Amino acid sequence: MTDGLPLSGILVVALEHSVAGPLCSRILGDLGATVVKVERPGTGDFARHWDDHVDGESAQFWWLNRSKRSAVLDLKEPDQRARLDELLAAADVFVHNLSPRAAAGLGLTGASVGARHPRLVVCQISGYGTEGAFRDRKAYDMLVQGEAGFMSLTGTPDQECRVGVSLCDVSTGIYAALLVLAALRERDLHGTARHLDVAMLDVASEFAAPMLLSNLNAGVVYPRLAAHHHALAPYGAFRCGDGTEILVAVHQDAEWKRLCATLLGDPALGDDPRFATTLDRVANRDVVAGIVGDALGALDYEDAVSALQEAGIAHARVNGMAELAAHDVIRRRGVTAQVSREGGRSVSAFVGIAERLFDPDGDRDARPPRLDEHALAPLGTSGPEAG
Repeated sequence: MTDGLPLSGILVVALEHSVAGPLCSRILGDLGATVVKVERPGTGDFARHWDDHVDGESAQFWWLNRSKRSAVLDLKEPDQRARLDELLAAADVFVHNLSPRAAAGLGLTGASVGARHPRLVVCQISGYGTEGAFRDRKAYDMLVQGEAGFMSLTGTPDQECRVGVSLCDVSTGIYAALLVLAALRERDLHGTARHLDVAMLDVASEFAAPMLLSNLNAGVVYPRLAAHHHALAPYGAFRCGDGTEILVAVHQDAEWKRLCATLLGDPALGDDPRFATTLDRVANRDVVAGIVGDALGALDYEDAVSALQEAGIAHARVNGMAELAAHDVIRRRGVTAQVSREGGRSVSAFVGIAERLFDPDGDRDARPPRLDEHALAPLGTSGPEAG
């Protein structure tokens, strides 16, 4: 049920695939909107087929598409495009991540759709924006990580790496949902529906902003440091005596002094001119890492945690997915839930933050739709509709 949720009564039409568009519309759905997912004939959203890890279905698709309605339209056909336009006439939000070229060819740019439906908020997601030399380039997550400079910062000095999750896709979906909410508020206040041109590289630049500004203003080029921070020390991964990896983060000079007095057992190091300030420690990061690494290597993980807790030093364990699944915080906050399947089976499903905050007692048995499960009626006939 969506009654009483913030976006109850809002209809979102999503012509989407992959991650960024579907995550944007799923967040809106978590907040109570009705989401109609328009899919291509035959295969639908290709994320349906990325894996078979949730009872034979895609984990990616389960994550991104719970509780949506699926309707297949072949937009190469004029009558099917007219059917989409009829649906858009009733909608509040149109989210799509077609390429700018494809959107223009189908008459689905923000300007063209907005001219036909002036109260419709249009959110167009692309890799590099709707104009310029990059407008028609494909923009998968790792490609944008490369263009955004992430891979110049991630990895070892000898080998660049991608961030291990789809950071650009996910952050773009979240950012797009935030902008849609602002555009709906603007429409309600002023009667104006905005076209949102959301580029993945724009969003990625938010993450790179400190490094970008450092380069623009001071010519700084940060090296790849694997599991250590570019601008703080000590801040990185260390191995305890029992082999467990632990992350230790010192943000302030006062914390360094406490670390020296407790874990390191040498208060004088806190005032050593090589280490007294953040800039000093960064300039001598290898020496700092060696000192901290030796101290942690002499302790097992639990003793290291006790020492760091006593000193008030930030720390975390380097977990894998199995450890995350069993994490006390994940379980206590209901990040996953068991969902019933046909034949009495159950699967673990992801529950979004908005859903948990705004609909804590909601239906956790909701699943992603089967392809064309909520087929739209042809023009001029009655049949299943959204809303």
